[in-house]
Amino acid sequence: MAQRGAARDAELLRSGYLPLMLSLGAALENQNLVSTQLNHITEARNPSDARTWIETVRRVRPKVFMDVRQTVWRGLVPSTDGEARALGMRIVEDVDGIERFLGEDTERLARLFDALASGKLDQAERLRDEIVAHESEGARRIREVKGRVEAEMDRLTAGARDRERWSLQALVGLAALTLSVAVGMTLYARGVLAPLAQVTERAKAVAAGDMTPRPVLEARDEIGELAATFESMVDAIGKANRDRVQSERLAAVGRMAAHVTHEIRNPLSSIGLNLELLEEELETAGIETEARQLVSAIRREVDHLSELSEEYLSLARPKIPRMEREDLAELVRELASFVEVELRRAEVALHIEIADGVPDVMIDEAQIRQSLTNLVRNAKEAMPKGGTLTIALSVVDGMVELSVSDTGPGIPEDIRQSVFDPFFTTKNRGTGLGLAITRQIVEAHQGTIVCEPVEPHGTRFRMRLRPIGTEQAGQEP
Repeated sequence: MAQRGAARDAELLRSGYLPLMLSLGAALENQNLVSTQLNHITEARNPSDARTWIETVRRVRPKVFMDVRQTVWRGLVPSTDGEARALGMRIVEDVDGIERFLGEDTERLARLFDALASGKLDQAERLRDEIVAHESEGARRIREVKGRVEAEMDRLTAGARDRERWSLQALVGLAALTLSVAVGMTLYARGVLAPLAQVTERAKAVAAGDMTPRPVLEARDEIGELAATFESMVDAIGKANRDRVQSERLAAVGRMAAHVTHEIRNPLSSIGLNLELLEEELETAGIETEARQLVSAIRREVDHLSELSEEYLSLARPKIPRMEREDLAELVRELASFVEVELRRAEVALHIEIADGVPDVMIDEAQIRQSLTNLVRNAKEAMPKGGTLTIALSVVDGMVELSVSDTGPGIPEDIRQSVFDPFFTTKNRGTGLGLAITRQIVEAHQGTIVCEPVEPHGTRFRMRLRPIGTEQAGQEP
């Protein structure tokens, strides 16, 4: 019974409290971003950009709080633990109150932006201080909710430790009893209780920082269930840590990219305008010398820098998908027609494999097209001497799977683990943002994307999206 209780608490931690902590952490991060931008808004060189950033983050806020509520409805409310259910309902009420409280700043923000626009710095600073204090109070309330969740997690952890001590005591008593009965009974007891010792050792290893999940021997008793649930919890914690690190990394990259993009876009616009004037002067003068070639070369580099700044900006400020019902098969055919000439010039043969009965999906057609184009062009560049590129569309495990495969030399395992990291690239020319943006788009559609090898050589990117019906069901609390 104790082991069953431990397994139940471990499952509650894995599917309830850990996702809730991540959701609250995201809400707090969103709140801190608003406060950080507000602290420096009166010193911003271009307050309109800061206003756009703040309004963008504030528009994300309802989704962040909705994620917290949905996490509670999925993980805590269905629990058989009465305290967990009660805590979940309190958290939903607190989150509703915090969201209403933070929404009270709308009028003050409008007055702040009006004061900045009219140059009333003293009034703007006073309003800024009021809003920052209000936002800080909101952050404090979020931290308070997070603290209650942490306290509940500590309670469950303490209970697990108590049950572990009880189990160890029971193990000693059972060993003494089996020794008194017979050697054979002792061997049998050791075989039954061996998984518990493994769970204890694994708990120590996890406490020491080993978050790698281990295979569990199949067992139908409670101890086997505990071991399996424990390993599932370890896997979930490891994944949550990796996701948190990746989220923090993307947030830092996004802030940096937004700043760098802002600093270079205005000079690039000025350079481009002056180049247009210079080109007109040279054309009017009828000059057919090297000067016009140099101006054209500069124009190409300015256009290239503008494209790079747009890539950085798309990573820093990802667009919220505008979901519409789309036929992926038709999208694949249109894209294939678009890139066919480009691939033929590179001596790459294009194969399209579309299964029958692929259901429609709710997607942002432009964003998914951008992701698929990135994958196709990456595959083409992986085959500089020509090869075969295959785009396949089918249904796998209830998901719509769209894959892009090439027959290039393949990607080594150590590199394949990093291909979706921002700024990671093996090309001589490139930002390393294409695959990072692609994954960002797929995850915004509640999908997944993986990179895997193809035998005997080559690489395949598999993108999975939910068909219509399942993605709507997944949004229900």
